Amino acid sequence: MAILRGVPNLTARISGHQHRRPQLVSQAKETLPSRAEIAETGSLHLMMAGFEALDLVNVGLLVTSTAGNLLLANRSAEQILDERDGLELTPRGSIRTSLKSTPALNLLLEAAGRSSTSEASESIVAIQRPSGKRPLTLVIRSVQGVPSALETPAPSVLVFILDPEFPVETAESELRQLYGLTSTEACLANLLMEGKTLDECCEALGIRRSTARTHLQHLFEKVGVQRQSELVSLLLKSIGLVRTGGKRGPARNGLYATNRESRSSR
Repeated sequence: MAILRGVPNLTARISGHQHRRPQLVSQAKETLPSRAEIAETGSLHLMMAGFEALDLVNVGLLVTSTAGNLLLANRSAEQILDERDGLELTPRGSIRTSLKSTPALNLLLEAAGRSSTSEASESIVAIQRPSGKRPLTLVIRSVQGVPSALETPAPSVLVFILDPEFPVETAESELRQLYGLTSTEACLANLLMEGKTLDECCEALGIRRSTARTHLQHLFEKVGVQRQSELVSLLLKSIGLVRTGGKRGPARNGLYATNRESRSSR
């Protein structure tokens, strides 16, 4: 199930609107689309743009029902779920933790989903990972202003997932365009954003430490900082939260079907 039964066919519906030919009537006049049809087409395009924007963010986003059934996931969240390292999807399409967590995730989702519409319920919890990597940070918040009388499970909870181990996919061209960096400076900046030490950067780039320090000083001057920690923080805030460099998967409507078995059997 998706949030709305008609939304999974969003792409087909938009395509139909785009290729619909006007019909000829008497006196060679063409039937123009109604205001309702124009409004619907615009709304569908707006929704598609919203889904695409969610897929370009390096923060995981899940939308679930009160029972924890997954209704929507952006690309970052899908990657986290597919890894099954901290969070995973059950065969029935609900989210759960890979290890037992305190407090229990299902209780937090239920509490957020049952909060009153006048006040938002919010929880923050660290989720331990079987791999031993740094814990995932989950921000769980109730959805406000959603009608309760829906045919499908109502979107009740927003789950934001922050993964400290998530790779930063910043392309050199974006860093060079933003700060006027050279190719080597952009490569060094990328490695620092990934959490590499200066010595590790030297090994990866095949340069001496003195050369790396020269490039680092140039980075300080061009970005406008004085310390390495400031440099990394500013780069992450300015460009590190968005997927860039054309690293985009196949076109999708952004919705996540909760029944994977039925999807794979098609």
